[in-house]
Amino acid sequence: MLRDILSTNVYGFLLIFVRVGAAIMFFPGLSSAAIAVRIRLLLALSIAFLLVPTLGGQLPRMPADPLSMLLLIASEATIGVFFGILGQVLFLPIDIAGASIGFSLGLTNMFTHDVVTQEQSQLMTGLLNLIAVTMVFATDTHHLMFQAVVDSYTLFAPGATPPFDGFSEMLMRTSSDAMTIGFKLAAPAIVFAMTFNSALALLNRLVPQVQVFFVGVPIQVMGGLSILAFCLPALMIWFLRFFTDSLTSFLAPG
Repeated sequence: MLRDILSTNVYGFLLIFVRVGAAIMFFPGLSSAAIAVRIRLLLALSIAFLLVPTLGGQLPRMPADPLSMLLLIASEATIGVFFGILGQVLFLPIDIAGASIGFSLGLTNMFTHDVVTQEQSQLMTGLLNLIAVTMVFATDTHHLMFQAVVDSYTLFAPGATPPFDGFSEMLMRTSSDAMTIGFKLAAPAIVFAMTFNSALALLNRLVPQVQVFFVGVPIQVMGGLSILAFCLPALMIWFLRFFTDSLTSFLAPG
């Protein structure tokens, strides 16, 4: 009797761990290379341990053959990976906005070196990503990611075939919305760059002797950063609203 209880509890713990662990490995902020794999593993094990009493009754019976067990584990891992990738897609507006703002302000070139990632990359994207991740964790919005995974047991029952067509459709729709939000976040910098470059082009036609590049680039960078500093709080609030609304659709009512 005790052996059956222990085997059932271990089976439920491992099954929950597969879905939760797969999601945590891809969640934004937690999937960073700066966070040790052991930390993520310990977090996934802790959350799975806490969820066993709550979700144990929703789990199917332990399969009798290894093939069925393998299919069940693959199904749970697929659902977890979907939620992890969804979290990454929800951060797509920050990447798009960072790239667009960097190009608009003249901060993007082949010699740019990111001291955080130790590679050539878009500095503005790294800055906005760092601010966005900090705000998500500081406002406890990351709890919605974990709650969405927990509530997913009511949407995607363990043991059932994952709706791959629904997953792909959801990711495509979310990606489309994320791209739209990303360009909207970068709109102030894009408008400033278009206006400023048009003025420089007019100045170059009127006074060809002026070295437009050497005169214009410092003003463009300073003016663009000033506008970004002024608009940054509103941009982050807009992003957090998009992030929250997208995750809320996966939460169970009540």
